[in-house]
Amino acid sequence: MHSPKSVANYFLDLAAASGQAITPMKLQKLVYYAHGWYAGYTEQPLINEPVEAWQYGPVIPSLYHEFKRFGARVIKGKATDVDFDREGFCEVPPPSDPNLRAFLDNIWKSYGRYTGIALSEMTHASGSPWHETWSKCAGMKGTDIPFSAIKDHFKSAVLKTNLQGVVV
Repeated sequence: MHSPKSVANYFLDLAAASGQAITPMKLQKLVYYAHGWYAGYTEQPLINEPVEAWQYGPVIPSLYHEFKRFGARVIKGKATDVDFDREGFCEVPPPSDPNLRAFLDNIWKSYGRYTGIALSEMTHASGSPWHETWSKCAGMKGTDIPFSAIKDHFKSAVLKTNLQGVVV
């Protein structure tokens, strides 16, 4: 499993390389979709943190707190973590595994063109893991979306995609 901040920094690199701006909401949803599709293909979590059901869709708390200072504006910086050896903060390195990077490149190619709002609307679809969890918890912030719900939802999508002969 990977740190959500590591995956986020990879998406920030991809956005910078393609000349695109990225907001905190868009970054949240990109990491969520990467986590979901990864779970659908491998039945394993991509990130080492639960995803919570918040009003505007699935949220990874560490990413929210890292980038909330940007509000709805473009992110101008990378995710960091405490470096106890240096007694300060350091940038979290993106994943180095070439297979994972290729996977994340495909997520970017599929979802990078959408705005954060459009991605958020997509996560709100009826029957989605967020929708099911949000409905059951009556809007109580901080409720984890069960990994099994994410895995099953995206595994179903993988099977449908593969049956239709479409490569994701």
